[in-house]
Amino acid sequence: MFNYLIRRLFTSILVLFGISMLVFSVIHLVPGDVTMAILGRQKVTEEKVAELREQLGLNDPLYVQYGRYLGNALRGDLGKSIRTNQSVSESIAEQLPSTFALAMSALVVALSIGAILGLLAALRHGTWVDTLVMGLSVSGLSIPTFWMGLLLILFFSVKLKLFPSISNGSSFADLFLPALTLGLPEAAVVARMVRASMLDVLNKEYIITARAKGLGERMVILKHAMRNALIPVVTFVGLQMAYLLGGATIVETMFARQGIGRLAVQSIFNRDYPMVQGVVLVTAAIYVLINTLTDITYGFLNPKIRLK
Repeated sequence: MFNYLIRRLFTSILVLFGISMLVFSVIHLVPGDVTMAILGRQKVTEEKVAELREQLGLNDPLYVQYGRYLGNALRGDLGKSIRTNQSVSESIAEQLPSTFALAMSALVVALSIGAILGLLAALRHGTWVDTLVMGLSVSGLSIPTFWMGLLLILFFSVKLKLFPSISNGSSFADLFLPALTLGLPEAAVVARMVRASMLDVLNKEYIITARAKGLGERMVILKHAMRNALIPVVTFVGLQMAYLLGGATIVETMFARQGIGRLAVQSIFNRDYPMVQGVVLVTAAIYVLINTLTDITYGFLNPKIRLK
């Protein structure tokens, strides 16, 4: 297990190193002179261009710029916003809790609804319950996130007036519609995955043996079937948590909610490249961290994976 952990951590470090190089390259991939893109339609003089290039450190060789960028990033210094002159790290730190609250709430929605529906479909395989659940899951996967959000706003905010259409906090009322919008499509995926996994497990020999020994159906399902059926879901949860952090951009914009997704959109519109770099790097680092923890957890649950 120790060797497996070392391999996974080493791989994660290499991935983060590659991501840092890609993120650093963003500012150099902008067509033309990046300083002109930042200054936009302002009255540009050579002095302004020279001052901005000096501020961004663009006069140094690329390897020097990258070394400085990587060293600062390792210390938690991601630079300053060109537009607000505020620390990028502080800006991201202010927005992360809101995005995490939304992503975690959406994950709870996805797992609770998806697991229940998937289990019902598996236990009622071939009946109208199974057909209904699969129909709902296809609908959930087919409806775009922004359209789902509009439907929920129309029903819960406009018609019933139960929840606000603008979300600014972390209370239940503020999180309900955004979490539902972000979590329902993932609930459809969870339902299909749990159903398929349960159907596969229920046909295994050890389940048949457990039933032959006289164990009650509830004990067979909860103690023997569910434990093994949920192993693939662990990997899915890790991947989807990272996806939800990135997918929160649309929901945060739709509900005028603060978060790193909305911060990234605003920074792109403002051509605030240091802020864009910082948001992308932090989001990618979180994604890699979650995937690493998922693989390690999967290794504990399924010892066979450690040998690969």
